[in-house]
Amino acid sequence: MISTKEFKMIREIKGKNELEHIKRISKIGDRFVGTEGDGKVIRYIRKEFRALGLEIKETKIKVPTFIELKEPVLRVEATGEQFAAIPPYFSPSTPEEGIRAEVVLVGEGEDKDYENVDVRGKIVLLAETGLGYSKFWLGTFAERAANYGAVGLIVIHPMPWSYRMSMEAGNSRIQNRFCSKRLPALSISGIDGARLMYRLGKGEAFVYLNVQTNMEERESVVISGIKRGATFPQERIGLIGHRDNGLAPGANDNLSGTSCMIEIARVLSRRKSRRGFEFISSTAEEGVTIGAWSYCQQHKEDLKKNMKALIDIDMVGVGGMIKQVERGLWPDSEPILQPKWLMRMVDEVAEDLGYYFGRMTAGWGVAESARFLEIGVPATWFWAPDDPYYHSIHDASDKINPNNLKSVSDVAAIIMWRLANQ
Repeated sequence: MISTKEFKMIREIKGKNELEHIKRISKIGDRFVGTEGDGKVIRYIRKEFRALGLEIKETKIKVPTFIELKEPVLRVEATGEQFAAIPPYFSPSTPEEGIRAEVVLVGEGEDKDYENVDVRGKIVLLAETGLGYSKFWLGTFAERAANYGAVGLIVIHPMPWSYRMSMEAGNSRIQNRFCSKRLPALSISGIDGARLMYRLGKGEAFVYLNVQTNMEERESVVISGIKRGATFPQERIGLIGHRDNGLAPGANDNLSGTSCMIEIARVLSRRKSRRGFEFISSTAEEGVTIGAWSYCQQHKEDLKKNMKALIDIDMVGVGGMIKQVERGLWPDSEPILQPKWLMRMVDEVAEDLGYYFGRMTAGWGVAESARFLEIGVPATWFWAPDDPYYHSIHDASDKINPNNLKSVSDVAAIIMWRLANQ
């Protein structure tokens, strides 16, 4: 049952406040790790934590970033027709002068699709299926195309807009992050994909493709706001939300989690508890969560001993039912399971408040909660997996439902409060 004290606490949580944070931060633009936008949001988070009287801890990390040096170009040579396109992060560049080559449709891009198809010196065209995220981890598809002799890659996203994919392999282990071969690549919308297919059907298959990018090591920080407990000052309950985005403005992914974290911190920082709280603003989540991995490696022994549980909030402002990811699958590891007792605790609090969150298996990996689970910290992850605007320019604050934010924050705050006072 929800106590009077807990009801009073969650009445202070305001979805409107969370939406305001999203509106302000999303104006920054690109927040990929190590960029100017990343620096701006670090200052924003630092200012919020200081205003709440939290102890600030900054963990330095140095990880690869991805920068588009120029707007990509994809153009049909015969007609001059151009298409709006987005390179996946960690796509290599074409030569500075670009690539002029024939486009060849290769369906799903599996080995069987290359049978009796000559792609040597050509640009491979792949079509997404279903909702359109099955090829998000583009690395293995690009390596396969390169092995067959292709010089570039285009992926048709079935939505009416293109989106940001990743040239990573989709593995959990950092050492397995990239395939040995990568190709310059672009994603285009289903509408532009139909236009390109029409040109191919007319025999106008030669295109000009130019992608200019930079991938280099950059420094950033994982910034924590800590409220110490009265009885066990080293022990704490964690809450994490990543601040970087796949593509600006990145309102749902993941300013939804960031805003929930700030609002929950505002409410819990006013209260005394036996154990403390750590509110973690991470970066370099986009990709294989190397930011959270770096943070966990640097603080492994302390986290194993003193962080009693962690809640990960990522992409909860848009889409269908909010769920806990109870099982995550990576191709290079055993299934990652979240603790039943913690998920059950979430379910019970949600039911007492009149909310309902589902359960799901994540077939393409686990977000930052996995990096804490790997070192022995019990963790659960709130996620609404069906955001149609994912990693697109349409992931904006006008799509956010603040009542989603409020429901997740209510449950997370009570879970954190109870664990802190057990």
